[in-house]
Amino acid sequence: MEIEALEELLDRVVAEYSDSLTRGAKPDREGFLARVPEEARSGLDRSLRMLEVGLAQAPSATTPLTTGAVLDGFRLVKEIGRGGMATVWLAEQEELRRPIALKLLRPALAIEQRHIDRFRREGLAVARLNHPNIVQIHAVGEALGFHYIAMEYIEGMTLAQALGNLPENRPWSPADLAMATGISKLATLGDDFEQCIAMILASVAEALDAAHEIGIVHRDVKPSNILLSREGKAVVADFGLAKADADPAISMSGDTIGTPWYMSPEQAHTIEAKVDRRTDVYSLGVTFYEAMSGRRPFEGGTALAVLEAIKTKVPRALASLSPECGVHTEAIVRRSMARQPDERYSTAGEFAEDLRRLAAGQDTEARANEGGPLRRMWSEMRGAAYDGEYISSRTFLGLPLVHMFIDIGSRHRRPGIRVAKGWFAMGDVALGGVTFGGLSAGLISFGGLSFGALLALGGLAVGTLASGGGALGAFTLGGLSIGYFAFGGIAKGYYAIGGRADGVYAMGGDSTGKPIVFGEGGTFDGVWFEPIATFVEQWVGTYQ
Repeated sequence: MEIEALEELLDRVVAEYSDSLTRGAKPDREGFLARVPEEARSGLDRSLRMLEVGLAQAPSATTPLTTGAVLDGFRLVKEIGRGGMATVWLAEQEELRRPIALKLLRPALAIEQRHIDRFRREGLAVARLNHPNIVQIHAVGEALGFHYIAMEYIEGMTLAQALGNLPENRPWSPADLAMATGISKLATLGDDFEQCIAMILASVAEALDAAHEIGIVHRDVKPSNILLSREGKAVVADFGLAKADADPAISMSGDTIGTPWYMSPEQAHTIEAKVDRRTDVYSLGVTFYEAMSGRRPFEGGTALAVLEAIKTKVPRALASLSPECGVHTEAIVRRSMARQPDERYSTAGEFAEDLRRLAAGQDTEARANEGGPLRRMWSEMRGAAYDGEYISSRTFLGLPLVHMFIDIGSRHRRPGIRVAKGWFAMGDVALGGVTFGGLSAGLISFGGLSFGALLALGGLAVGTLASGGGALGAFTLGGLSIGYFAFGGIAKGYYAIGGRADGVYAMGGDSTGKPIVFGEGGTFDGVWFEPIATFVEQWVGTYQ
């Protein structure tokens, strides 16, 4: 069941159960629990028991929120958004006759005081902020059993909606951004698209920095929480997860509150993670990546798959998705999205400064500080070693340049067969260019079972130049060796040397074929392959 549909079902079940208790009936709790998926029953059961003993009350199912309803002088006009914790309505404050965004805590969550406290904390926290790029709070209260936050109404659209309106299959321009939003001013923010986006996100970073200065971390920065006003101003909204402690945020359906695509690696590792301002830096970096490439850096069929990708993978380089992105844009994204918090911008203010440098066409600190490609790769590998896998962001012909599993420093070895695919690949199974693995196949391969077009070394090696317990190829060395030039305990080839040798030219304890002799110039019987002759001469000098 979709999360949104489940949340609505939970709200309805809680309200109906509360109505039954109010009428003096004794509702069948097991029957109510059976109406929801099994994974949501534990939280629902706890809430229903709280209703039974009078520790909580819920809004009635017979008084649903509809257009025209009035809560504390706020008349509902229409629903304009919803999320895991709340719905948002456009309302009119009747006394002042001004539009208001009225955020209402979901009734099913209002059963537990911890959810009410978290909701109120958002309102009180943001009310402490006075920044032009943060949505303003007008009131926090409760009416008819509904807990609400009355906020400044920003007429316009979200950055997520704007990005969704951009044309497909071609590079974007400032004019495209203005057309997608209906805000002509956005076309004047820069000479190209990346400069315009940098200007928008710079003001967002400055707003986050102001929140961080008083100890508030947003924890859910994403395009849908960045509003674009009709005047072209970017405003940060929805501080529903904002806090300065490590209290886990879980909805009654058991889902982590937040959006997995924009979570930082420290958030992805555990819902109990202690996060700081650098988490917001990371999420804003993901937003910048998406704005420039048209896609999120990490995807997956489920939320858990997305979180696993965040923990273990490196996103594709922007240049491979959007070649028109400059090196400074790539550097800013790499620094803001560094796996280790210490390698990111230390503050959102520093992030904002670099974005403004980019918008002005100036050199960025991110580019100056990251060094060359080898240093960048080493930094990425150190971060990946935490989980034991590294995939380079650069690709060639669809394959990453490097894909390797690194056990050193990881907390535990990942179970199962680890398959590495890359131009340099190392894993239990390695496929690509230069490969290392139990099963290894590539141009040059090293492993227990190796197949190489040019060179193969392994227990069983097959290649042009092969060395192993069992070796097959043009030039082979092994216990069992089959090739044009074969050296081994059992050797079979045009030229064969071994304890048992079989070939046109053969030398060994038991040999079949013409004897190998050495002629002038260090050659086999007049053969031109001098390096091999020199090696054999040193190895079996007593046979000369």
